[in-house]
Amino acid sequence: MTSLALLQDVGPKSGTPGIAAEGAAPAGGAAPPPGGGWIMFLPLLMLVPIFLMQGRRQKKEAAARSKLKKGDRVLTNSGLVGELVEMDERFAKVKIAPGITVQMVSSTVSFFNATATTETTRDSKAPEKDAKLATEKK
Repeated sequence: MTSLALLQDVGPKSGTPGIAAEGAAPAGGAAPPPGGGWIMFLPLLMLVPIFLMQGRRQKKEAAARSKLKKGDRVLTNSGLVGELVEMDERFAKVKIAPGITVQMVSSTVSFFNATATTETTRDSKAPEKDAKLATEKK
């Protein structure tokens, strides 16, 4: 019998402190502004283009990753540069040093363009070479 009493939907008494009486005005005194739902919906609308652009980027990265083949130089998200030994849908094996091959998640591997990095290092070393040549000529 007591279990049936616990399942009853009984509300508080009408004079209980902290409980608003039915039909009473809201505590703030004013009604909520009309159209308030649209204002709350605007941030969600602003997020839609971000998600769409992120999806395009992921598709491009996946397409570039599918073009990788054995022997390509690759760069991992952790900054390791190595040679691709084997790659399937989930995992990639990358040789980072002679005799050292690591296995990692294939989504963290991307093509490594060595010519772009060597050009930037050459440009950064050019002032040092010019200064060294100037001191040797004196």
